[in-house]
Amino acid sequence: MADTLTGKGYLITTTDAAALTAGGSETITLVGLQITNIHATTASWVTANIVRSSGVDSEIAHQVNIPINDSLQLLNGGKLILNSSDALWLDAENASSLEASLSYLVQT
Repeated sequence: MADTLTGKGYLITTTDAAALTAGGSETITLVGLQITNIHATTASWVTANIVRSSGVDSEIAHQVNIPINDSLQLLNGGKLILNSSDALWLDAENASSLEASLSYLVQT
């Protein structure tokens, strides 16, 4: 089994969409999830869901407000596991206001 520690940025939009999806033969351990409001004049909320390919989906944040030029750390030292074909979905109140920074371990 190969382990790869990596990360990515993701611009959150007003459309609920997958920010990160585990491939068919992957397990992803999400170790960092920071959401930053980059807008100069508008606060915005974020909603985050884990969508499972089998089993029960879970909402990890529901319309949590992020003030102007502030950040939200969703995991606070915890970890989330995405099994094969599971996904992290994010959406925001306002387009082009929130960016996510994801850090994760991919196991294949």
